[in-house]
Amino acid sequence: MFLTQSGGFIIKPISRLLGAILSLLYRGLNAIGVESIGIAIILFTLIVRLIIFPLMYKQNRSSKIMSMIQPEINKATKKYRGKTDQQSMMEVQRITKEIQSKYGVSMTSGCLTSLIQLPIFLALYRVIQNIPAYVPKVYDMYKPIATAIQGDSAAQKALEAVTADGGQQLTNAMKSINYENTNTIIDVLANFPRTLWDTFAAKLGNSGAVVDAMTANGNVDNIKQIYNFFGLDLTAVPHFALTAAIIIPVLSLIFQFLSMKVTPMQGSDDPTQQATMGTMKTMMYVMPIFSFFVCVNVPCGVGLYWAMGSFISFLTTVCTNAYFKHCDMDKILEKSMAKAAKKNAKKKKKNKKSFMEKMQEAAYGQASSSEEGKATSSVTNASLKSYTSNTMKSGTDGGTKYRAGSLASKANIMQNYNNDKDK
Repeated sequence: MFLTQSGGFIIKPISRLLGAILSLLYRGLNAIGVESIGIAIILFTLIVRLIIFPLMYKQNRSSKIMSMIQPEINKATKKYRGKTDQQSMMEVQRITKEIQSKYGVSMTSGCLTSLIQLPIFLALYRVIQNIPAYVPKVYDMYKPIATAIQGDSAAQKALEAVTADGGQQLTNAMKSINYENTNTIIDVLANFPRTLWDTFAAKLGNSGAVVDAMTANGNVDNIKQIYNFFGLDLTAVPHFALTAAIIIPVLSLIFQFLSMKVTPMQGSDDPTQQATMGTMKTMMYVMPIFSFFVCVNVPCGVGLYWAMGSFISFLTTVCTNAYFKHCDMDKILEKSMAKAAKKNAKKKKKNKKSFMEKMQEAAYGQASSSEEGKATSSVTNASLKSYTSNTMKSGTDGGTKYRAGSLASKANIMQNYNNDKDK
């Protein structure tokens, strides 16, 4: 069964952990008579969002503190306002980072949260896209059918025929199929929408081992039922057809926009941060559209996870914003300063520097070298110009005479200048 699971050094263990949670939820629902992958996905999304909630809370808290200390940053960087030279911009960044460090916040905190969430999302996508690989009870419904297909060449041809125009998901699954491996057959069957099961059954006829496996214990009927979510087939890919399935991408777009809309953003005079804020404002409109296009091209089950994730993110952001609005932010700021002071003291004692500090030092070193190079070049050019003006008057070198202004005369001046410097 593990052959159908996601690979990868990072994604694989996360997928297995999340798959175990989804399997536990499905078994719990099954125990109370509710066999629904859709409800399991919603509960699954809720649990995962609760797990990463501390990261989201910390990000929102950091944004609130950043908005409070922004006047202090603006005042400290006022004299550099409007300057676009490298030295001024670097100085603004240095002052900004220094003040942020004093309050225990960072410009990169939001990026870190996103980076941590990325492998979790990729693992979740793989789990929901291939549920039979992670939920044994669902796997058991497919296994008898896949085993029967292994020993029936006519059924294999029928499978290839019905999947020929089944969309990208089925096409990709069929490329990896190996009829000696049950798991690869299940990979294909797991992407069957309800209508394709009927087409496949019609191709097989009314008898045969595969038909018996499909009807035994109501396997196909059970598969159709567990993927039914209020009339929506969670294995179906919406595309751009005006069917009930299109509601999933539309909800995903709406919830993603609302989630981005309530995310706190602070203003700044720092050109770098202004560029970042501009990017975030652009993303507020780009991400919902991106979300919509993703959901129209993946099974509704994956789209349901995406839409529910955005909806829960919207609710948690609204709640944290309301909490910070009514709590004593001065006390939060004091606690953050005290914690940052202890952290900075430890770093200073150990003489440790953050990645950003090392990058800034390297940038300062490069800028200083550039300024020194310019100064040296200026002095050299001035000396050469003075030497040239004096030498050009004579236009001679020992017994050799050169025409004033000729290429040979200029080359001779340059050689004599270098010789005089070496003395």
